[in-house]
Formats: sequence, C-alpha cells, structure tokens
Amino acid sequence: MEASNSNLLENWANYVILVSYVFFAVALLIVLVHEIRIMMTANEKDRYDYVNHHEIKYFWYAIIAFIAGFSLFLTTVVMPLIEVDREIKLFVGLFLMAVFVIISYMVLSNLVQTLYPRFLESRLVRIRNKVRISSAGNRMRKLSSEEGSVHLDAGQLAEHKSDIHSIEYDVWLDEKTGEKRIEKYMTYEHAEKCDECGYYTLRIDREEVLKQPGDKETGILVEHYQCHYCNHREAKEVVIASLSSNVVGATG
Repeated sequence: MEASNSNLLENWANYVILVSYVFFAVALLIVLVHEIRIMMTANEKDRYDYVNHHEIKYFWYAIIAFIAGFSLFLTTVVMPLIEVDREIKLFVGLFLMAVFVIISYMVLSNLVQTLYPRFLESRLVRIRNKVRISSAGNRMRKLSSEEGSVHLDAGQLAEHKSDIHSIEYDVWLDEKTGEKRIEKYMTYEHAEKCDECGYYTLRIDREEVLKQPGDKETGILVEHYQCHYCNHREAKEVVIASLSSNVVGATG
C-alpha cells in the first residue's frame, strides 16, 4: 500500500499534465464548435441572434476549461521548484492548484467583462450590416430609417417609435425584384460604454415609467443603468411619444 502511494506521488505530475492537456483540448473544441455553428448559419439575422444570445456563454465555458488546464499545467511547473516532504507533497500541490485557479479566474474574468463586450459589439455590427443576398441572387440595399418605415406595419412602427425597450427594424430591399426582408433587433440588450471606467459594461438594469403618455401628451421613462465592472450607476430620462403620434405614424 505504501509503495502504491509512493508511486502515485512520484507520478502525479504526469497525470496532472495529461489532464491539463484534456482541458486545453476541451476549451479549443468549444471555440471551434461555436465558430463552426456560426459559419453554418447561412441567414445573417439568425447568425446575429445566435452570436448575441450564445457567444458569451460558450466563451465562458472555454475560459473555464482553459483556467482548469492552465492551473493544472502551472502546478506541475512550480511544484518541482518547491522542496517539501513527500507526505505533504500532494496537499501542497492541491493548494497551489487552488491558488492558480483563483488568480487566473480573477484576471481572465476582468478581461472578459471589460474588453470582450467591445469585441462582441463590433462582431454584431459587422453581421448586422453585412450585405444580404436576395433569393434571386441580387445584392440587397439596406434602407434608411425613413425609407424603411414605409415598409413597416402598424405594430412594427409602434415598437420602433416606443422608447420602452428600444427596438429597431432593418429593412433590406432587392431593387431589381422588389423582394424585401424586415429584421428585428433588440437594441436595449447591448452593453454601452461606462463614463466612469471607460469599459463597455454599462447595461440597463431596470426601467420605470414616471409619466404615462396620453393621447396628446408625452410620457417620461427612466432607464436605470449599472456597470457590471465598476458598479457605477446612472439614470437617463427618455421622452415617450404621445399615443396620437404613434397612431399617426402608423397610418402615415
């Protein structure tokens, strides 16, 4: 039994480094599968929605797997440099591993929270503005807000004009065949730049209507923002269009 424990302690570094390679492979596989799914999504709007709702989740899975692999690998590098009794060698290794996990998680989580949203927003903008191809194979033109409003129905116009949970519509038109595509975007879900820390980690935490709009009177909406990096909070007042203006816009 003692010989078996001795062999385990002597060979633990080999086991640990093999496991670290497995975690590195898992992290790489998560990223590859995610990117392949994006490339296999032909429709740009579906691709946009997939990236917007799933990329940060899969990116975090990859980060966690990388942290596990990195911590295990670093432990095997540092342990030979520390002279300890064989009886406590395993416990020291476990302690170092826990320390490396905590440190790497704190560093990488801060990087993800502060830098990654900007990269994600840039990627979403590229996908949203990528030229669409109609069913006839023609390049479609993205209409301006004024041009596109003509193609929206009453419900879509009301959503577009509403300042509560801002919603935008992109209208793409094939000018040769008349084919059009209307794409809906939830712009309130995206992070904004925080004036306090400068990172793109400011998101709407909650909204409240201070004054309901009337038929001819505008209302007031307060958007409460919170920065997920520095916890900075701020509020912005937004004017809600009167009900009659929405009706007129919908019928016009």
